[in-house]
Formats: sequence, C-alpha cells, structure tokens
Amino acid sequence: MKMLTTIEEKLKPEHTALIIIDYQNDFCHDDGVLGKAGYNTKPLQAIEANLIRLADAARQVGTLVVWVRNAYTTKNNLYLSPVYIEQALRRFGGRSVTTPLCEPGSWGQDFYGRVQPQPDEAIVTKHRFNAFVGTDLEVILRAKSIQTVLICGVTTNICVESTARHAFFVDYYVVVPTDAVANWEKPAHDAALANINFGFGQLTTVDEVLSIWGVAR
Repeated sequence: MKMLTTIEEKLKPEHTALIIIDYQNDFCHDDGVLGKAGYNTKPLQAIEANLIRLADAARQVGTLVVWVRNAYTTKNNLYLSPVYIEQALRRFGGRSVTTPLCEPGSWGQDFYGRVQPQPDEAIVTKHRFNAFVGTDLEVILRAKSIQTVLICGVTTNICVESTARHAFFVDYYVVVPTDAVANWEKPAHDAALANINFGFGQLTTVDEVLSIWGVAR
C-alpha cells in the first residue's frame, strides 16, 4: 500500500473516517455528572461549533462519520471490572460506581447540544477509554477501507489520546484537529496533544481540514 506522506493525502474523503468521541451531557453539560462535580465544562462546550462544522463538512464530501459514546453505569454492573472500580473509587470520585455516569438510556449518555448523529451514521458504544477495546469500531473502519482516522471530541488526555494511540498501533494514520478536542484543564490538554504529535499522529485545525476538503469555512 502506498505511503501517505502529506496531510492532503491522508485526509482524502474516500479513505478517512471522522470519529467524534464522547461528546455527551455527563461530560460537557453544566448539569452533567462532571459539571456538578465542579469540573470546568466551558472548554468542552467551546468546541461544539467546530464539531458541527467538521460533521457537516464530512457529510458534504462523503467522509465516513462515526460517533463514539460511553456506557459505564448499569444496574447489575455489567461492564465494570474490579480493576476499573478500584480506580474509579480511588481517583474518579466514585463516578460510574457510586455516582451513575453515562448510564445507558439516560440524559447523561445523550450527545451534547447540537452535535448529533444522523440516522444513517454509526454509533459505537464503549465501556473503556479506548474506543477500539470491546467495540466494533475496527470492523466499521475495515469494512469501509479506511486508512486515516480524524479524531475529535473529549477529553483530549483520556479517551481521545487512548483511541489515537491504539489507532496508530493498528496502522491507521491519525490526524487530530487541536481546536476540535478539549479537556477540563489546559495543561492536560496540551500534554496530550504533545504526546499525539510526537508519537502517534499529526495535528491540524478545523480550518485546514475544511480547506483540504474544499468546503467553505
């Protein structure tokens, strides 16, 4: 297979998938679990318009759009192992264990604001930070002969970075628009982008993506 050496080659619509990660109420909304816990949701809300621009542009040019969402808390604790629960209790304030987080069918699990999938777009449900683990994401990508994943969403240093690393490990080109990912704290956001840029992919902006696709800004 021919090596893709420029961002223009990597982002050709026919072999690119736009992956929108975890843009859900429990993370982004002021009344979501993290907002109520005191996390600064404003940086996450600030990328809403850019996510809409990317999704609309991808649809215009025929780029595959894949939505990723979390499902953590369930009544019978179907998905959380002792390892995950211990970490949640020790470091996550008990969220997803003592406090429901992204419970299936709940408002908190819903996508935030105007960033919404269309009926014919794939929705991948995950139970860990990495969108490839225990999901059908790679089946979808291989079925459509995808070579490049354009990853956006939240949060930069957890689910975005985890997914970007795995995508690189299984030989996808990784491109991340820096103004379409976000975290509650800027230092963690910046460090994750530096990690991705150094070891796992290429950074860009929403404007550059739209320019490559020939979509008006």
